[in-house]
Amino acid sequence: MSAPIIAAYDPYVEDRAPVELALAAARVTGARVVAAAVYPWGLSEGWSNPQVEPSSEERLHGVMQRLHDELEVETRVLEDLSVPAALHALARELEAGLIVVGSTDRSAAGRVLTGSTAQRLLQGAPCPVALAPSGYLAEPVNTIAVGFVDSPEGRAALRAAHVLAQRADARLRVVAALHPSGGLDAAFAGSAKPERGSQLQGHQRGKVEVAMQRAVGELNAGVEIFPELHVDDPADVLLRISENVELLVCGSRGYGPLRSVLLGGVSGRLVDESSCPVLVLPRETRQPLEDLMALSATAEQR
Repeated sequence: MSAPIIAAYDPYVEDRAPVELALAAARVTGARVVAAAVYPWGLSEGWSNPQVEPSSEERLHGVMQRLHDELEVETRVLEDLSVPAALHALARELEAGLIVVGSTDRSAAGRVLTGSTAQRLLQGAPCPVALAPSGYLAEPVNTIAVGFVDSPEGRAALRAAHVLAQRADARLRVVAALHPSGGLDAAFAGSAKPERGSQLQGHQRGKVEVAMQRAVGELNAGVEIFPELHVDDPADVLLRISENVELLVCGSRGYGPLRSVLLGGVSGRLVDESSCPVLVLPRETRQPLEDLMALSATAEQR
């Protein structure tokens, strides 16, 4: 049996974006989808929530049944005080290959804005996590972009994006962004912005170009690849690109010129402002995305 995809579903908001994105991923990977809702009733004696009415549990199960009937997905109702903890536990139980989460009700249509749940999911998640923009509806995947960093995490993200592009018959944009400071991490560069022809910037640009060419050269043939290097704020670069691709892939940690794309404020901007789904590979996940593809391919052959 292939590694399943878990879609975190909020039955009170009833935004099906995470399930739609999970189904789109399932069409590429061949995995089954499990839609999971988390609620805390019965876990703590005397615990109460003024927003929860006595009939809410019955309504929850009704909503999940309707989701099952209309989209033909497996559903789970989990009891836990913490949504991330419950999803982590389910992912470990099912040996999931991917968790998909949606936006908060504060998000404008076409923006991710997942809030604290996604951020906590990315901390210690046992598998990759995908973030679905509010109101997302599945569409053909023509182009995938990956934020490239010359690090183990960055190369893992590149391999995952390449496998996805191959399975989806899509183009792959490999994007590196060199901060105008000359390659310093944006979090530490401050207001330092040497002229674009500076010696530091030129040296770093050459290093990034060589590393990107080497990493792309190690990939198997069969995917149309477009490497590109930008001298600009990394978050601005990836957010602009998110408007013209169907999926943005990045690692959760990294070192070198793109470090801030994967850490701190820049990753926060990607979560809040991306116009397309974002796939994040948490550091040292025990279930890389390539394994999801391999397991699914094995299941198809049986």
